[in-house]
Amino acid sequence: MTDVARARAPAAHRVQTPLSRAAHLPGHIYNSPAIYALEKERIFMKDWLCVGRTEEIANPGDYMTFRIVDEPIVVTRNGAGAIGAFANVCAHRGVEVAAGQGNTKEFMCPYHGWLYDLDGRLVGAPYMKEAAGFDPARCRLKPLKSGVWQGWVFVNFDDGAMPLADYVADWERELGFLHMERCRLADKLVFDIQCNWKFAIENLVDIYHVKSVHATTFGAHVDPEKYEWSFWPRGCSTVFYPARPHTDTAEPLFAMNPTVADCGLTFGVTGFLAPNFHLYGRCENFRPCIEWPLGVDRVRLTYYNLFPAEFHTRPDFADGVARYRRYYSRAVEEDRGMMESLQRGMASRYFEPGRLSRFENAIHHQLKYYVGRMGDALDAA
Repeated sequence: MTDVARARAPAAHRVQTPLSRAAHLPGHIYNSPAIYALEKERIFMKDWLCVGRTEEIANPGDYMTFRIVDEPIVVTRNGAGAIGAFANVCAHRGVEVAAGQGNTKEFMCPYHGWLYDLDGRLVGAPYMKEAAGFDPARCRLKPLKSGVWQGWVFVNFDDGAMPLADYVADWERELGFLHMERCRLADKLVFDIQCNWKFAIENLVDIYHVKSVHATTFGAHVDPEKYEWSFWPRGCSTVFYPARPHTDTAEPLFAMNPTVADCGLTFGVTGFLAPNFHLYGRCENFRPCIEWPLGVDRVRLTYYNLFPAEFHTRPDFADGVARYRRYYSRAVEEDRGMMESLQRGMASRYFEPGRLSRFENAIHHQLKYYVGRMGDALDAA
């Protein structure tokens, strides 16, 4: 793109120039209800979305419920042990048939008592025999595509989506050796932040802010100059770098994770799988994060803390996990103020998108893909 063409290009598309010339996105991209509605249709209703861990639904009859950009779903493990996902919408009046998480033999709509099995099939509909032509076999909870990768459960709303294995292929080549399926969930932390979901996505690969915002936590143990990113299709990325464990002492509280023990005490990894799944790893544990939009200016960050299965039987395990929880909570709270201030700044008449630093190259990669995905809708909204 020439300098003249760049000057004439819609503001949102100026991020698609080379990094040395690129600027951040304009404010309306982060606070427009119209753009948020388009993101739902073009991104979240099309892509594979990670929703949790297999051990959260370890037994037949276990289930979890979610609202994904206002779409209610239920994820289950059936009697044969297979994981499935369905729209949490009764085929009669649309009432949610499940709430929260737990274990059940069947789902019953609380409104009129319609009953569904663990595969989403309608198995009971009171007082419907008089309805001419009513066929219970043709009524069910709408099935969604689902799959598992390294112990993570994914769902997809698009019947025509590519197989999950193809979607995660680049990550599998880069990160398959981590074997997260050998780990178990030790803790889960949830934070609601008053900002657009994209700011959370950007912040989690923004190494430019680490030395300032996180100077007293993990920022003291990483060097932005050592981050050599690998960029993949669909805005995805991975990077390995020297770091220290995410603890208040910067030392492991338990032991080295056997799958990365050969990488040493300073092993660090970060990855982003579009549209909203981040992975952070250290020598002892993995700390992925899933970012869920709750509205145009609200996002929920769900952090998972994974340790090798054998660590969970240690007598000091619970105390160690609590220390990790305090450390992670502190780091997230360091980010909260910045992300919420970013959101407020987008409403200011004085905001003009600034140029990107070379340390924002992972953000640049994400945003180029995002703008290409959204297309001219960003200019029209």
